[in-house]
Amino acid sequence: MEKTDNRIDDVIRVCLERHVIDGLFNDKFIGPDLEYYSGGRCHSRVLGMLVQSIQNMGYITDIERRVKFAKPYRPSEKKRNQEGFRPDITVVDKHDDSIVGIIEYETIDATEALFDKKIEYFEHAIPANSTLQFIIFFPTLTTLQSSPEAWIEKNRQKYAKPLAEKLQELSKKYPKIEIYFLILDEKGLSSKMIKGGDIKYENTENIWKPRT
Repeated sequence: MEKTDNRIDDVIRVCLERHVIDGLFNDKFIGPDLEYYSGGRCHSRVLGMLVQSIQNMGYITDIERRVKFAKPYRPSEKKRNQEGFRPDITVVDKHDDSIVGIIEYETIDATEALFDKKIEYFEHAIPANSTLQFIIFFPTLTTLQSSPEAWIEKNRQKYAKPLAEKLQELSKKYPKIEIYFLILDEKGLSSKMIKGGDIKYENTENIWKPRT
């Protein structure tokens, strides 16, 4: 299958909208039974949409494939060095021997520390994978009116700006990599494409009211 020239965030938006139209996804996060407080269900459903979107563009995907680091790295909470990590989705070439994309989705219960750790992982992975072309970082940053579980943060929009700034700093170090910063929330799907430290374009689409 030949890769398309469509923008990645546009293809993802179309896939999410299709699931909304089919009643499989909604602004209550996530399924028709409103089971969004279960992080595992939320994670698996959105990952399925992402895999479908990327494959629709002609790419080949793998799940939790190990991505090596340029040098051993020890996160602050770990006792041992890590030689690499396993992103949610990796995008590989047609020979299945080179990684061209890394995709990380974070659901509603991801912490600030986890966000920062994933960006550190990207920074350690980029120099070790010369074939890498793009990274997609996709957190859910909801602003909940009510939360039946005390451990779920209500206001997560506060992370949007600092995360974008950190991704821009990362992009300055590795200007050839395209970084897609996507946010899922009650307003819909927001996207920024960052390259060379600059935001090349940004957009917000209300996927909860799909285009007709």
